[in-house]
Amino acid sequence: MYLAHVRAENFRIFGSAPQRRGDGDDSLRIDFGPGISVLVGENDSGKTAIVDAIRLCLLTTAADFYRITKDDFHAGGNGRADTFTITCAFRGLTVQEQGTFLELVTTEESGETALYVTLKAQLMDPLRPSRVSVTTRTGPDGKGPELDGAAWELLKATYFRPLRDAEAELRAGGRVAADRPACARCGQAVGHARPAPQPRRSPARTKPVSYAMTTS
Repeated sequence: MYLAHVRAENFRIFGSAPQRRGDGDDSLRIDFGPGISVLVGENDSGKTAIVDAIRLCLLTTAADFYRITKDDFHAGGNGRADTFTITCAFRGLTVQEQGTFLELVTTEESGETALYVTLKAQLMDPLRPSRVSVTTRTGPDGKGPELDGAAWELLKATYFRPLRDAEAELRAGGRVAADRPACARCGQAVGHARPAPQPRRSPARTKPVSYAMTTS
């Protein structure tokens, strides 16, 4: 099973899907294949929005807590939207996975079995940006059964922060984070004070010390 498709409407820079014939499609529609996927693009092109859409829809685990706010709702020429939807589609389910998600999967016209997870968020009060109603259900339209705890456990994913944020954390003094890279020589976190140099026992030239970076 792999994440094959992500669709989002009225989420951040992505607008709505066509409502009438001839309308433009400003929504997000992106396909992935099995294996590793890489997002490449200029700044403010929507890469972070795509990652955050997946985070919200799949409730990924992370060190920080992500809360939906008014800024997550698309603001266009007609004002700010009061609802947005995000759908993640999984394909390539094995027979065992189809049995596990038996009541949650969708059989498509091609006969392929897919698992759709759809999140719908609604802004309850424009004057109070933190008041947002969120529902997550299965089905391409979000009208299927809800996922239970066992299903969420099988869909569990972990979010790793961008490198620019990790570098900022490494510069924070004093506190050593559990996920900071460690020096292979002494086991301390990167950024620690180097030990005091020891007196040289001979005038012979010593070899330079190399450091290996490892992460837990």
